[in-house]
Amino acid sequence: MSQVKLLIAGDFLPMPCNYDLFSKGDTKTLFGDRLCSLFASADCRVCNLEGCFTDSDSPIEKTGPNIRAPTSTIKAVKNLGIDYATLGNTHSMDYGKQGYLDTCKTLSDNGIGYFGWGDSASEIKSYQELSINGFKITLYNVTERFDNAPGDDYPGVNLYDEYRVCRELNELKKRCDYLIVFYHGGIEGTRYNSEIMRRRFHRMADNGADIVISQHTHAIGEEEYCNGAYFLYGQGNFCFHFRNDVTPLLGEGLVLEADFTKDGFTVKPHRVLRTERGCVYDEAQDLSGFYERSKKHSELLAGDKAAKAEFERNFGNDAKNWLLQFLLTFRGIDPVVAEKRKVLSPEELRDYLLSLYPRQYLNAILTFLRNEEFNEIGQQILSDLLRKTE
Repeated sequence: MSQVKLLIAGDFLPMPCNYDLFSKGDTKTLFGDRLCSLFASADCRVCNLEGCFTDSDSPIEKTGPNIRAPTSTIKAVKNLGIDYATLGNTHSMDYGKQGYLDTCKTLSDNGIGYFGWGDSASEIKSYQELSINGFKITLYNVTERFDNAPGDDYPGVNLYDEYRVCRELNELKKRCDYLIVFYHGGIEGTRYNSEIMRRRFHRMADNGADIVISQHTHAIGEEEYCNGAYFLYGQGNFCFHFRNDVTPLLGEGLVLEADFTKDGFTVKPHRVLRTERGCVYDEAQDLSGFYERSKKHSELLAGDKAAKAEFERNFGNDAKNWLLQFLLTFRGIDPVVAEKRKVLSPEELRDYLLSLYPRQYLNAILTFLRNEEFNEIGQQILSDLLRKTE
């Protein structure tokens, strides 16, 4: 029987701790024999390239880290057999136009295709059409907005606009056997998907997507089967050593195997574990947490109120990781807070800051974040202020 085996890896980029191994192309030390064999067995291999390949020292101005890898480190990515990279993500535009151009050239020179971004807003390459063993498979990449938007004459990524994205998926499905969507978004550090993400995945499936995968959260989430489609909410990292401390979330990830035949497709998640300088195949394949969350997610969708409450409570607990950063940002420059930050633990500082926000102020902030009108006004005001400080 004719079939296609596709392997999909999560967030992937060389980091200073393993630049030397990537530059040598040392996939055995980075990934181990078992993982290398798995990749060698596939007909096609795709990863999310979480950053850019450039030797530039000119990052863009943004909140959060600017991430890149030297162009020489592409060697191990090539040796692992990666065929295509998605570039519609958080960090692909961290080094501006030069980083964009360098990444395009580095990948092209090494025979690696890419999609999810383009030269300008009107020239985005959002998808890649494959023809393998008689099957037509289309890969589509879209991302939420970060510091990555394209301009009229400036490169950027394929941003999520529901009407346009669903229309494009509907048209793409008409000319392929299988359609896979790589969605870059969600809340970093959460193992539980949000209602917004669920709605978006279902709408994309309604318009032809067979498989929808979310990346960016750096955590393994849940899976869902829906009317013949498959959703993976949170793939976790593949090899992305941005942080030195290895939390339980950062210590694992999934490589998704998708096997396509004329009768349909099957999926199989393979758990990988982070090592000091790379990642390896988890011989125990302990996916108990993944399947337990997926079961609870199914119960939520079936209308189980207790499951819904538990799921949303766990989502809220994970999201609390962002609370301190939010409070510090909203508070602005405060000499007293600056002094307390020197002597208080993060938890003590968080509790102190919360004491400065009466309930009505927390409610006002929630309104600004939740309401479309205030959200749009806030973006406009802040954009104008930033332009005046240039």
